[in-house]
This record gives sequence, C-alpha cells and structure tokens, in this order.
Amino acid sequence: MTERIYAGSVEVPMKPVARSVIALVLATSGTPFNSWAQQSETELLKQARVTKHQAKKIALARVKRGAIKCVKLEKENGLLIWSVDIAQPPKKDLTDVWVDATTGKITAVEVETPITEKKEVAEQKAKKWLSHHSVHGNDLRDFVH
Repeated sequence: MTERIYAGSVEVPMKPVARSVIALVLATSGTPFNSWAQQSETELLKQARVTKHQAKKIALARVKRGAIKCVKLEKENGLLIWSVDIAQPPKKDLTDVWVDATTGKITAVEVETPITEKKEVAEQKAKKWLSHHSVHGNDLRDFVH
C-alpha cells in the first residue's frame, strides 16, 4: 500500500522510507510546522559572538587528537550553538560538541555512532524538505493520512 500526503489538491505519493522519516520528524517534534524552517545562516551569524574559528578551537580542546568533520551554526532548544563534529580515527564514532555561540561555553558533548549519525542526517533532510513544502502555514499533521 502506498501512503500519500494530501497537500491541498496535490497528491504526493510516499515511499515507505520517506513515510518513516516524516513520521520520525513529526513524532520527535512538538513544534508547529512553520517553526521548523531554520533561520538563514547569515541571520544566525549576526547573532553569534563566538566565531566559527573560535568554536573549532574550543571543541578541539575538549576532544584531544581529533579532526573536525563538520561545523554548523544552528538553534537548538532556543540556544544558538556551534555544532562541531569531531572524528578520532580509527574510531567510527563522531563526537558532537555544542559550543554556545554567545558565551563560548560547551553546553553538550555527545558521541554519535554511525547509526545515530545516519538518523540525524535523515531527520535534517526531512525537516529541510518539509520547511520548503509548507502548505499555506498549516501544520503538516493536518495532511498526513
């Protein structure tokens, strides 16, 4: 059976994987659909007092002998943070260090396995897709059947 999402008069067929990703996003987020749209990086950079370079140095001081894989400026739980993913070969896990972009303090350190990293990437892609396919400001849950 193919699950479909109805967006106004447009019918969009869903593959089982896409349906699962959307369900995961909806289940893990209590926020209204419109708030999923992330502010642009330019807007976030204007708010940051800690530079990307400073955040990288702070994170590397916490995770010794690591190599930075990815650095993103984002809002998490209302807090503006630099999310710094650090690899420590030969380990396959990544250490995600959250540096407060206002104070420079480390607010979280989490070890991500390859499986949790894949889930996070899928969730981010789903949120990005959903934020670009808003239906007249309505909550997507109104259209999932």
